[in-house]
Amino acid sequence: MSREVNALNTAWGWTGVEFAEIVAHSLMGHMLVTDRAGAFHYVDPELGMVTLLGDEAAARDHMAQDETQAIWRADALIDAATKRLGFNALGEVYSLTLPALIAGDYAPENLIKIDFVKLIYLTGDLARQTRDLPDGAAVQLKVID
Repeated sequence: MSREVNALNTAWGWTGVEFAEIVAHSLMGHMLVTDRAGAFHYVDPELGMVTLLGDEAAARDHMAQDETQAIWRADALIDAATKRLGFNALGEVYSLTLPALIAGDYAPENLIKIDFVKLIYLTGDLARQTRDLPDGAAVQLKVID
């Protein structure tokens, strides 16, 4: 099992999905994945969601949608991140700082480069902890080493 799939199963296992493979991931860390039964899922690290897509044809249809393509490519964000931070190294993706991720603040100064596996752990844990909170709920960040 790859480091990435191991991270998915550890950090996002609370969703009930047993991840088997990362088919593709975007430069912002969004993932098209399969589970052990062969079903496809879309993992959105920014929204903290795993969406069941179904079979390969359903996954292909989902990925072909204009809205999905716009989110997947994130052209303006990628351009801003590349200008500010440079190109990603192997194994890195762009994302938002943790406070910006929680707030949904996509300002260019909130963009960071992060190890893909670290992003999987961070966003899976964040999604687990905030999944039952209503929109706009106040949160307090506590850093623990």
